[in-house]
Amino acid sequence: MAKCKRKQRLLGKSIRRIRMRRNMTQRELANAIEGTSESALRSYELGERRPKQNTLERIAETLDVAPACFDTYGIERYDELVHALFLLEDRFGIEPCADGSIRFTDEAIQSCVCTWRDWKEFLEKGKITREEYENRKDSFLR
Repeated sequence: MAKCKRKQRLLGKSIRRIRMRRNMTQRELANAIEGTSESALRSYELGERRPKQNTLERIAETLDVAPACFDTYGIERYDELVHALFLLEDRFGIEPCADGSIRFTDEAIQSCVCTWRDWKEFLEKGKITREEYENRKDSFLR
């Protein structure tokens, strides 16, 4: 039960982070989503309640992000990340390299990672702002 609550809390933080980046209040976001009250949205953001899948999809659509960007997969510590990588090894063709990097054997995933790297380089060179960078990540594959 504690892990479920933790994931719920992390989901709420993700919704709040993106809403705030969009410069929206809880009231504005709730009003833009039919059937969602401000108090319900507040409960989601505080991790007290988990929105139903269709509500989560409407929140994502209103914020113009992919619903997947809300999911933190419950990963908060290094050991959780490492075990997630172990699980993804066979499913998505990732391989550890001798230098400590990770190699993607799936061309579609490699292409996505290269796109991400391009955005990061644009950010570092000042071609895009931090906000533009975060927006690109949030709406990727939407």
